[in-house]
Amino acid sequence: MMKFVVFGLGNFGASLSQKLVGLGHEVIGTDVKPELADKLKNRITHTITLDATNRSAMQVLPLADVEAAIVAIGENEGVNIMATALLKELKVKRIICRVTSPLQKTVLEAMNINEFTYPEEDSAERLAYKLDVKGAIDSFKVSDEYQLLEAEIPVRFFDRKVSEIEWTEKYKVQLVTIIRNVEEKNIFGLKGRKPKVLGVLSSDTTMREGDILVLFGAIGDLERFLES
Repeated sequence: MMKFVVFGLGNFGASLSQKLVGLGHEVIGTDVKPELADKLKNRITHTITLDATNRSAMQVLPLADVEAAIVAIGENEGVNIMATALLKELKVKRIICRVTSPLQKTVLEAMNINEFTYPEEDSAERLAYKLDVKGAIDSFKVSDEYQLLEAEIPVRFFDRKVSEIEWTEKYKVQLVTIIRNVEEKNIFGLKGRKPKVLGVLSSDTTMREGDILVLFGAIGDLERFLES
C-alpha cells in the first residue's frame, strides 16, 4: 500500500482518488471547496478542505510520507502552478500535474516538473494504474489482469543481453521493446537526445543504463519484476 495526496477534487481528482483507493492505496484528497471534500469523505481515505496555495495549510499535510502528490486542479491554471511551486519549495519527492494548455506545461517544465497528466476521459484511470506499480513511467490496462508497462531498467540488467534474461520462465513477463535516448542533430545541426523505440529486439540487443523497458504481464508479476 502506498500513500498519495490529491489536490483538487473535481471530476478528474475525484475519479483518480477513488480508483487509487480501490487499488488498495491510501489517499488524502484536498479541495478549497468544502462541498467537494465532503462529497468524498466516505469514498476515499481522508478528505480535507484546504487552500493549496497557502503554505501554512500545506505544511499540515504529511507530504514527506507520500509516494506522490498529484495536482489535479484544472479550472484555474494559476492556482495549479502556485500549488505546484509550493510543493517544490516543500521538497515533495514526486509531483504529477494535470495540464490543460501548452503554456501551462511550459511554465511547469521551467520549474523542473516532468510528469504530466491530461484531462482526457480515461486519463484518471490510466494515471491510477501507473501509480499502482512502483517504478512505472506509464501504464496501459489491457484487461483486469494484464497491463502494458513502461519502466526504467533495473540496475541489475545494465549491460546485459536480452537473451540472458529469463523473462517468461523466471519473471513471467514479456519484454516487448526498449525505448532509448539516442543522439540526433536537429535542422540547425545542433545535437540533442531524443527517445527512440528500438522495435523488434534481437537476442543480441544489449540493455543500457537509461533504457525504458516496455513490458507486458500480469500486474502482480510486473510488480515483483520491478521490486526483485
